[in-house]
Amino acid sequence: MSLTVKPLDAPLGAQILGLDARAIDAQSAAALREAFLKHHLLVLRDQSLTDAQLVALGECFGSIAKSRMVSPLSGRDDIMVISNIREDGKPLGQLPDGEMAFHIDQIYRDVPCKGAALHAVEIPDAGGDTMFSNNVAAYESLPQATRARIDALRATHSFQYGETLRENRSQLEDRPHATHPIARRIPETGKRSLSVCRLMTDRIEGLDDAESRALIDELCDVLENPKNVYSHSWKVGDILIWDNRCTSHARTDFPSTQRRLMKRVTIKDEIGPQP
Repeated sequence: MSLTVKPLDAPLGAQILGLDARAIDAQSAAALREAFLKHHLLVLRDQSLTDAQLVALGECFGSIAKSRMVSPLSGRDDIMVISNIREDGKPLGQLPDGEMAFHIDQIYRDVPCKGAALHAVEIPDAGGDTMFSNNVAAYESLPQATRARIDALRATHSFQYGETLRENRSQLEDRPHATHPIARRIPETGKRSLSVCRLMTDRIEGLDDAESRALIDELCDVLENPKNVYSHSWKVGDILIWDNRCTSHARTDFPSTQRRLMKRVTIKDEIGPQP
């Protein structure tokens, strides 16, 4: 199977052309992994995959993690269903409603995930766009003095399941949390990536509260600058695959009266963030 990698006119990402994701041979899988490392975000259009085929696509990049919740919209424990579809008022998927602030998946764990693949099954007429920042380019754009300062710093991150905005957070001690380098090195490329986000980063070690918050906000302003962000407007059949080590992402609001159904596989990493 021959595929073409076409870089997006954006700060990150490439569209994969000429690939039927229902059946991927070894050569195509290798090409996908190479594009994943180079572009951080892959866009596939017009795909119609079963849950098993979505899992097989994710396995091109590593082992697949179990979902926290098994949804009746899938029935598989390796498929994360993200949906606002409800039964008797209860959501049948995770993260069902509205806007979600920029974040790095599982940054609050000792070993965050390597990446994810997300497949659009049903989408609303408008909204629900997913925005991605290039955390490698953001790090490289910082003044040398800032890079020298943060290279030795570590930050603590936390999260509460279902949280989409920073407001109404409980005390850190009550939440899953982990501490990692602010500038993590990507093993395959040797490049560094900013590893902070407004939703989950609580504090930076060795700084007082005001100094810590100011630095977190300064770095997040760089990450979230529109010049560093690609915004994806979904179509049914789209699949996005992203390197969680090199990106952060967010979601725009969408009408609660319209169905949204996305299916995701989460790709495990083998080691935690390294400086």
